[in-house]
Amino acid sequence: MSRFWLGVVSLLALSGPVLAHSSLVRSEPKDGASLQTAPNEIRMWFTGPIKAGLSSIEVRDAAGKQIDQRDLRADKKEPALVRLSLPPNLGPGAYKVIWSAVAQDLHVAKGSFSFRIAP
Repeated sequence: MSRFWLGVVSLLALSGPVLAHSSLVRSEPKDGASLQTAPNEIRMWFTGPIKAGLSSIEVRDAAGKQIDQRDLRADKKEPALVRLSLPPNLGPGAYKVIWSAVAQDLHVAKGSFSFRIAP
């Protein structure tokens, strides 16, 4: 029986790094949001800090053109938050955010979400 418990403890110890993966918790704007005013940035919160220098977030308009400022950065006060600036006076329309986040353990998570700016 002691070998059984030793095996269980070993498996749990090896699974520790899996728990370090970061996944998206929430975003502003939210997926599917319809906004009256254009945001000045995209904010995304993950379950843990991500490596902003290895990650990417792109905001594309309805024609597929990348419109963000390409300045992805981690928040200095909130390590699980990253920010991406948008151009001033972003016009009405549909926008898609496509992201790839590299966690501290180098696990990559990917996803996308959309939002609209009302005319």
